[in-house]
Amino acid sequence: MANQTRFMAPGLHPDSRGVALGRLVLVLLPSLDRVVGLFRALSERISLDDVLTALKIVQVRTPLQSREFVVELPVSGSHAADGLAATAALLGGLSFTGTSKHFVKYRDSRSPLGYDVDSLHAGQGDYVLYDSDFVQAYQREREIPFAQLVLNLAPQREREDRLQASDQALLRVVPGLWRAIVSYLHRSRCACEVAACERQPQGARAAAAEQPERFYLLRCRLAPRMEGLFRSTPGVELHRLVAKQVAVELGYRHPLALGSCGSIFDEGSFYLFSGSRGALDVLAASPAFVPAGSLVQLATQALPTETLKGSAAESVTVPLRLVLAGGARPPAVAARVPVAQAPWLKKLIYLLPPPAFAELALCATEDFIYLYSAHAIEYIPLGEMYHQVAPGVLAPIGYELLPRVHPDVLVQHLGSGEDKLVFFTPEGKAPVWIGRERFTPLSRRALAAVALARPEPTPLDAEAGAGAGAIQNDPLGLFPLWGFREGEK
Repeated sequence: MANQTRFMAPGLHPDSRGVALGRLVLVLLPSLDRVVGLFRALSERISLDDVLTALKIVQVRTPLQSREFVVELPVSGSHAADGLAATAALLGGLSFTGTSKHFVKYRDSRSPLGYDVDSLHAGQGDYVLYDSDFVQAYQREREIPFAQLVLNLAPQREREDRLQASDQALLRVVPGLWRAIVSYLHRSRCACEVAACERQPQGARAAAAEQPERFYLLRCRLAPRMEGLFRSTPGVELHRLVAKQVAVELGYRHPLALGSCGSIFDEGSFYLFSGSRGALDVLAASPAFVPAGSLVQLATQALPTETLKGSAAESVTVPLRLVLAGGARPPAVAARVPVAQAPWLKKLIYLLPPPAFAELALCATEDFIYLYSAHAIEYIPLGEMYHQVAPGVLAPIGYELLPRVHPDVLVQHLGSGEDKLVFFTPEGKAPVWIGRERFTPLSRRALAAVALARPEPTPLDAEAGAGAGAIQNDPLGLFPLWGFREGEK
């Protein structure tokens, strides 16, 4: 077919690459779910709005009275047709090209430039398909509008689906809950808008003149902690706005990418796809949202006033208590070692690494030796470990102070901080405070005094140094050290 310009099949012509191509590509599929799969794959790759004007979905009948589906799609060249044919092949479909009634098999590896026919089929049929293995005529039964196909598809469950920071959320709320939820969002400082909506009954319910169903839409941006709350609340559906007038329930996904076929939705309507109910709410008009701040009821009743008399503030004061505490062990910053364990501490000093000497500070009292360090106190496995409750306020490991006031308040109350340390002891005695200036580096206190010996210098004998030395040069021979006896000089 190279350089061929005329074809037996009507409507074929060579494109810029010489491929035999008609105005349309026709895909033959065995079932409707394969048709949905074809459009699902195409909607992820191309914008279906560009082909909707000429797109057709037709249910056809074979001479054996079996039913199949034909999808007609316009193509601008063989590049677009190649992608369409590859997608159809994955779904078990056959691809043909043509213009009106006669469609020949689209090109494949056996015929890279496409196919033509020897003669046209003379049988009756709305579509005549020419394959390399068969020639078949099909009768048209009915056409399925693409918009009807999309709107009748139920959303599918999506396991990992969460709101992103840029997503706008819609809450579909039943009448009995909307005021409470609006008040909750308003108190939580979430910008929210409310609209009252009515769902028109469909099918047999509409024929029975059933009253429209009233519900409320809340448009807002939710904090992450609220997402799980509303998804588990009965009577509330959490939706994500995927287009200006289309929303899909969170946790579900429409089989098609609705953004690629936005032209099928009326601009004046609003579409709400519910996965949990398996329903589509179509609102005849766009919801009229009202800011929630103007709907929240404010208290207008005058508050009673009363003149209060002052009382002594000491009537409500409580003492600080050191009590046992659970939970994770806080880092230790100080230790209190009894004086009786001082010999053990002396032996342990020989094992301390140099960084510990640089950080450990020590203060010895009559009963205890206090050690303080922000990082190296763990090297001292003696005595009682302390953790820092507030700057300069220390409590034993496994204890805490009640009431749990703010650390700044505790520092101000005890007067601790940069100049002194306050130790709370579990014996029930008064807290001990020690000035920080009394803590000296361990490296300055660890070394004991060293007794140094001071020998007296002795003058050399004057006669011992008298007389000049004599140098004697004797032949040494081959073995100069043989015959040398101890004491000879």
